[in-house]
Amino acid sequence: MQYADNIRISDSEREQVVGELGRHLTAGRLTIGEFDQRVAQVYRSTTQQQAHEVLRDLPSAPSAVATARPAAPTIRPARRLIPGHQRIEWLAWLAAGGINIVIWGIVSLATGVMIYPWPVWVIGPWGLVLLGRTLLGREGGCSRITGAPHDDRTRVAVSR
Repeated sequence: MQYADNIRISDSEREQVVGELGRHLTAGRLTIGEFDQRVAQVYRSTTQQQAHEVLRDLPSAPSAVATARPAAPTIRPARRLIPGHQRIEWLAWLAAGGINIVIWGIVSLATGVMIYPWPVWVIGPWGLVLLGRTLLGREGGCSRITGAPHDDRTRVAVSR
């Protein structure tokens, strides 16, 4: 139908054509240079016909799927189990704990007697709090939206 080909193209339809070009690029049908040229042509186009001209010498989606080899499994980046700020907290805990144990060991060696293991009072409570926050996913500190500290006392009651 002649009228249908001259319909103006929307941004989402342009993105669909660019996505199709991307699939042909990853399948090896296009070089990077050809891909760049065709994408530029799609973004310059004003009608659907002009945008679909870039696909004229490429197989359509159904036939491309029918002749395609099975896709290799995609490797997703490993998801961090612990957020970055908690990693820093755990490293600080480990460093402070290590320093306390070294000091305790030096004092024990210098006196010739194994003294009371006081570093457990530094390492233990701090470690338990960090462990609880890590396992429960509890976060304190700032509001996610404003960055302002959470404080129930600063809330203002709205009168009606």
